[in-house]
Amino acid sequence: MEERQPILGTPAPGAASDVPQVIVADRQAIVCQGIGSLVAQIPEVALGAFANDKASLKKLLSGARGKSILILGVRLADGDLTQVLEMVRKDHPEVMVVVIAEDTEFAFIRMAVKEGANSVCMMSQILTSLPRILGKLVEGHAIMPTEILRRLTSDNADALSRREHEILALLVDGLTNFQISARLGLSENTVKYYLKAIYQKLDVNSRGAAIAKYVAGNY
Repeated sequence: MEERQPILGTPAPGAASDVPQVIVADRQAIVCQGIGSLVAQIPEVALGAFANDKASLKKLLSGARGKSILILGVRLADGDLTQVLEMVRKDHPEVMVVVIAEDTEFAFIRMAVKEGANSVCMMSQILTSLPRILGKLVEGHAIMPTEILRRLTSDNADALSRREHEILALLVDGLTNFQISARLGLSENTVKYYLKAIYQKLDVNSRGAAIAKYVAGNY
């Protein structure tokens, strides 16, 4: 029998009406389902619905009742972390956000902290970290794992501008210079200028090297 997707705003059986609802958003449905299975076992929260793109996430957040927590992957089908967090913070500042990322995607963790995420969780530690993080958020406390804080504070100051972060995130998604220019409303020559500056700051000479260094947070 096919398993039905959970319905946002419907408390788990026996749960109190003020239990925060957890929305899970990632471009891959299988990731949402895996995280949702873990969330469903945490008594302090109730599992809501899943979203794979910005439109569905916006609809879910607008229809949410009571407290909501968003567990967010670094990419949706039609937007990266920066765009999604900007939308959430603008339209739903009351929503608490936990960003989930792989160990090789530290650049997105750093970006999440800058954009006001309440917490971050490495995918490799999700089984032990996520229940603790959600418990703290339910109590009203933001929480940042010690390992991530240590790495954030030990790294050099971020030399990349916001626009350079946007362009690098689109490079990671595989967009060409033309596609990047169309997405950001820039000319192709301007995109090339930004790429040249990015290569200099990252001390690389190719797109592949820039992407590898960026997703690992080595800048």
